[in-house]
Amino acid sequence: MQDVVCPDVARLIVGGRARKRRRNATRASSAALVVVLVGGGAFGTTQLGGGNPEGSGIVDQPTSTAEASEAAPATLAADPGREDLEPGTYRVLVGSDSEGSPIEADLTVAGPGWRSGNFPVLQDSESVGGFGVYQPFALAAASGCSDDLVSTELGESPQSLAQLLAELPGSTIRQPVTAGEVLGRYAVHLQLRIPQDCAAPEDYRPAETPRGGRGITYPRPDQKWPPVVMDFWVLELDGVLVVVDSWHQVGASAELVNEIARARESIRFVTGE
Repeated sequence: MQDVVCPDVARLIVGGRARKRRRNATRASSAALVVVLVGGGAFGTTQLGGGNPEGSGIVDQPTSTAEASEAAPATLAADPGREDLEPGTYRVLVGSDSEGSPIEADLTVAGPGWRSGNFPVLQDSESVGGFGVYQPFALAAASGCSDDLVSTELGESPQSLAQLLAELPGSTIRQPVTAGEVLGRYAVHLQLRIPQDCAAPEDYRPAETPRGGRGITYPRPDQKWPPVVMDFWVLELDGVLVVVDSWHQVGASAELVNEIARARESIRFVTGE
């Protein structure tokens, strides 16, 4: 157990892109052909993902590959704000690969009730919930509260990371660790019930991520703090363990839960320069 130090994500991204440029330049200098680019340059982005919320089969590869996009979506602010989030598609930093290049994802929210923050949050007249996608670099330990210790032991496979998530402080298992799929990819799934016992102003934080603490503590409109039901899917993307999650307060309406599921299924991983 130890206090975690957030990585310098900006430095990792810059370093990774510099290494890519050097590698590409080396390859180009040894080529026998000269490629002339017309129009001032070229840019390519590939979105990986697919699937649908009704699917139940296990797949080993993405089910679809989107066409290259001309312009990147707006970036979702990394700070935990509380402003209304306009319907639309947003880009988020998920983490970085072994060379320091960024792993990003596009996600789409629709309809009223969404709020901005380092992870999107949805509220109706009764309850609160949300979803996220991230590369964890620490998990909750001790009490699980935001000012307490964390563990940097993450395992080396989706199965081992999922087993560690199943042991989050104070949680109880509603659905055990099992093979499944998310976003058209093979993943390991589990579902937990997590109490909300942290003393204000602390909150319960399952993981630390490049976008900050993954907090799930929000008051209901009636100012009560019910337990949270949280689903985790752990997958491997380009050799990196990535978590997709969604959560809602106990007693949330089916409409809120379904809207969060639709937004979660909109996630598309992005690769490219």
